[in-house]
Amino acid sequence: MLKRINRIGTKKEFEEVKEKGRVYQAPLLAMVVLKKEDEEKKFGLVVSKRISKKAIIRNKIRRAVYEAIRGQLGKISSGVRGIVLVRTAIVGREAEEIEREIGEIIKKL
Repeated sequence: MLKRINRIGTKKEFEEVKEKGRVYQAPLLAMVVLKKEDEEKKFGLVVSKRISKKAIIRNKIRRAVYEAIRGQLGKISSGVRGIVLVRTAIVGREAEEIEREIGEIIKKL
């Protein structure tokens, strides 16, 4: 799990990233990224019920994505805000595949 300082906490900040951010696409997920002029690196995550009706599956996906982001925090430049939008193709995928996808998006930043 990401530390609280690395998570987008307010709805206002979440909406700002969604409106002003740039979208990076990958087969399993998409990431909306907004760069700011401060030192913080913050991320949010959206796993809708369209992905799976079962909360257990959505929570496993959420934990895997947050863990992948946590592992990549050192490679991310400061001032980045990101929202990860999960696609249905992610269901049943291994954590290594998710980490690889997040790593590819982060390289594009």
